[in-house]
Amino acid sequence: MTAPTRILLADDHALVRQGLRLILDAEPDLVVVAEAADGAEAVDAAGADEVDLAILDIAMPRLTGIQAAREISQRAPRIHILMLSMYDNEQYFFESLKAGASGYVLKSVADRDLIEACRASMRGEPFLYPGAVTALIRDYLQRTRRAPGCRTGS
Repeated sequence: MTAPTRILLADDHALVRQGLRLILDAEPDLVVVAEAADGAEAVDAAGADEVDLAILDIAMPRLTGIQAAREISQRAPRIHILMLSMYDNEQYFFESLKAGASGYVLKSVADRDLIEACRASMRGEPFLYPGAVTALIRDYLQRTRRAPGCRTGS
């Protein structure tokens, strides 16, 4: 049997961290080994060799989740990153991907999606909430319509 995925959980609300920890620790293949109350603490905690996956809230003090993701990606590229957000926002979604996250989970459905997002990330697969797929398609279509030599509206 393989070792469980070791998780760093970062959110500035202790109650949210406690709830998410209950969900994650109930799974035999997932274990929360570190917690952080802000982005700077998350970056520090990710420096330890005991973290496989960082779950970062988008909106945190000192460093945002996106800033922390960028730092963690640079300092410890082996750590997989998931963003956790209450915002169904394309800009945050795309910024998260640019910062190194492999997934974006909405807090409103975290009880349903977080476990699968963790597993997908550890398999090297992206995890996108349903609205994100629409955003990706819209972005792709906009870029291809602007590309040189592309014809639209035939």
